[in-house]
Amino acid sequence: MKILFISHYDNMYGANRALLSLILGMKESGAHQPYVTLPAEGEFTEALKKAGVPYFICDITQWQAIYKEPVSFLIKKEKRKKQIAFELERLYEHYKNEGIDVIHSNSSVIGTGAMLAEKLGCMHVWHIREFAQEHYGMEYFYPEAQVRKYYEQATCLVTISDALKDYMRGKYPAARVVRIYDGVDVAEITDGADAAKDDNIVHFVYVAYLFPKKQQLEVLQAAAELKAEGLTDFQITFAGTGLPAYEKKLQDFAKKNGLTEVEFAGFVSDIPGLLKKSDVGLMASAYEGFGLVTVEYMLAGLPVIGYESGATPEIVTTDTGFLYHDKEGFKQAVKRLVWDKELRQKLGEAGRRRALEHFPAVANTTAVRKLYDSLQTGGL
Repeated sequence: MKILFISHYDNMYGANRALLSLILGMKESGAHQPYVTLPAEGEFTEALKKAGVPYFICDITQWQAIYKEPVSFLIKKEKRKKQIAFELERLYEHYKNEGIDVIHSNSSVIGTGAMLAEKLGCMHVWHIREFAQEHYGMEYFYPEAQVRKYYEQATCLVTISDALKDYMRGKYPAARVVRIYDGVDVAEITDGADAAKDDNIVHFVYVAYLFPKKQQLEVLQAAAELKAEGLTDFQITFAGTGLPAYEKKLQDFAKKNGLTEVEFAGFVSDIPGLLKKSDVGLMASAYEGFGLVTVEYMLAGLPVIGYESGATPEIVTTDTGFLYHDKEGFKQAVKRLVWDKELRQKLGEAGRRRALEHFPAVANTTAVRKLYDSLQTGGL
């Protein structure tokens, strides 16, 4: 089968890292032929070139946007819908004679794949990776009936967690939904020598897009209180970029409160190297669709402190870390892990075992390939 994978961004954050792993796995298996459309050249396309995967550069405009107020949203809606129509025609002209069997959309924030599949008369598999409305505050540019039609006429919705599966089934009961967990390249995280650590400091790391619902500010507020209470032998590294105004707000808060224990590392390409220098992973996000980096923490042998929301409780258990509901719960988890090295090691080792068993990339690739095999034979 010829499968066209569509992504709406070109950098290597979680969704694209998962997609690239899937595409390369599909290519190596030889079972199906992947094609890729994404907005720009970069690290992603370099990997595709190396693997001999054909790709096409085309803007992919989101069919949703963060809703702030009616007038600006209406203006944005009309502009975006025209852009989507233009991109759709461009993609159709490029692929109409290619014999594409399936379009695979990598996110629910783009509807272009659904529209193109309808136009080409092929199947559509939709990877649902996020709680777009709850997590990002997004609203659709299209009428509810049209949105529902596209979700419910999709060949299959693939959710990356049970939390998302239940959510999509509740909103679109006629849709065909399966859950396939994302997977992580085990060798990428576990290979290589461990980096040197300062045993007198416990290093916490939070890898995430800087965005309010990722709750970095709440982590900083808790850190300020912990420092005021006399806890100083810890460091928190925030890895990622994001909304400029929010990023400035975080940096201003850290500076105002004298949080020299906090580092803003920006975008980090060497995630494995960063994790090898860390002791504990943080996942403070509300409505997290899965949390690829949570699994990466665990594969690196880090215990995880996770906010009990979205899919995080499906990954983090009492054997592998702490789940919390509020700032006080977060602070207590930090204290226990700062004070107890043996507990950190015990939870980290259990986390590695759990991640190896449940979330390897090969399992994800195998499950998706089986899905496509079933589509090829007319089943699901």
